[in-house]
Amino acid sequence: MLPESKLYPYQRKIAQFIVDHPFAMVWADMGLGKTISTLTAVIDLMDRLLVPGVLIIAPVRVIQGVWRQEAKKWEHTQHLKFSLIHGSKTQRRAALKRRADIYLVNYENLEWLSTEINHLFLRHKRYPPFQMVVYDEVTKVKNARQPGVAGGSARAKAFAKMLPYLPRRVGLTGEPASNGYKDLFGQYLMVDGGKRLGDSITAFRERYLRPMGYGGYNWITTKSGQQEIHQRIEDITIEMAADDYLDLPPVTENIIWVDLPPRAREVYDQLEKEFFAELENGVELEVANEASKLNKLIQLASGAAYFDNAHNWSEVHREKINALQDALDEAARRPILLGYTYRHEAARIAAEWPERPDKHEGASFLSSSLGGAQFQEVLRRWKADEIPLLCGHPASMGHGVDGLQDSSARAIVWFSLPWSLELYKQMSARLFGGHRRQSASVIHHILARDTMDEAVWAALKSKSTTQAGLRQAIGQYQERRGL
Repeated sequence: MLPESKLYPYQRKIAQFIVDHPFAMVWADMGLGKTISTLTAVIDLMDRLLVPGVLIIAPVRVIQGVWRQEAKKWEHTQHLKFSLIHGSKTQRRAALKRRADIYLVNYENLEWLSTEINHLFLRHKRYPPFQMVVYDEVTKVKNARQPGVAGGSARAKAFAKMLPYLPRRVGLTGEPASNGYKDLFGQYLMVDGGKRLGDSITAFRERYLRPMGYGGYNWITTKSGQQEIHQRIEDITIEMAADDYLDLPPVTENIIWVDLPPRAREVYDQLEKEFFAELENGVELEVANEASKLNKLIQLASGAAYFDNAHNWSEVHREKINALQDALDEAARRPILLGYTYRHEAARIAAEWPERPDKHEGASFLSSSLGGAQFQEVLRRWKADEIPLLCGHPASMGHGVDGLQDSSARAIVWFSLPWSLELYKQMSARLFGGHRRQSASVIHHILARDTMDEAVWAALKSKSTTQAGLRQAIGQYQERRGL
């Protein structure tokens, strides 16, 4: 467990900013620790009796697998009591009634939550159990409007009615305006109630933007509009880019934890104990030895598994796909390099993000199977920042591929990890290696909790290159799992 003294100075700065500003907008690159910074601020506010409870709104994967787990890692936040408002209506209502320090809810349930708060508390002249709200990835409410005003997202409009009862509001994001300054209106409306950018989207557009394109449906910010927006929001906004902080390691390692859904968990546990498991669709998985079982368990952790020698595979869960979507949302068009282990991972990623070169969208793949001209064209597009997600197997990208560092990319995402330390280090070096990479960068690892992912990561962290080291990492994992 980590002591509070292990917080970076910039994380303390974020925490203090949240404490000092009842309305706070935190723009900080992914990997800078927005979660623990916010939790540290919450502890401070609770110690001062300024906040009795906090509502955190985030994507489903994040409320299930990030906030509670991060709090448990630190000595000063481990005692926080969480209530997850998720599941059936009965389960959500029970969670809302439960006494807790922090309540977690996903954005899709905001309309329900607004109605429930009014029903259980406000109509009885009682305050809800939280007087502070944190929007994790505040861009999710960028289409907010004031209640009674046409347009905008229904869930944001419904929740806007609750703002008078939430005197402290915090927005967190890594990229607030990926589609331009027009995205800022709704975000700030949900944080400061319209004090800085107004409460009318029409007035906001007329003041700061101008129409562009056929029919005037696209809006771009004028130069004077940009300057005025910055002036109006700067008092409640803290902006942190990884490059700005010398105390940040040149390359930061970040873990994105996911939890296997119940049925996938059952399949995984069965295979781990019995060398055999049956998927929900009736497909049978059977392994003959420990080595085959290890590979199959890593596949299941990743979300799919091969079930015959013809390389047919079946999807088991989508947790890592969802986690990758969150990483892409936060990167907001800044290119990402992704490493994978199995072909079914590449197939699932390609199906989820189809490549559209003309639109600079989707996932592109760099592999040894590409012809020379195709290979060079992919590299050209990557260097020109025309590829948001460049995927490859570390065996194909780890050696002999130069030029990957010549884009604006500052992040690698490992969808699954290789056992080979050499492959892991070589692929990272392709993006971050050498004197040419001066900016601070992040390596994200999407890991499934309580799976063989943990053993692979432990082996890489300990720089194990021998079979003995790998066996030790597996043994420690199995001991934790009680196997």
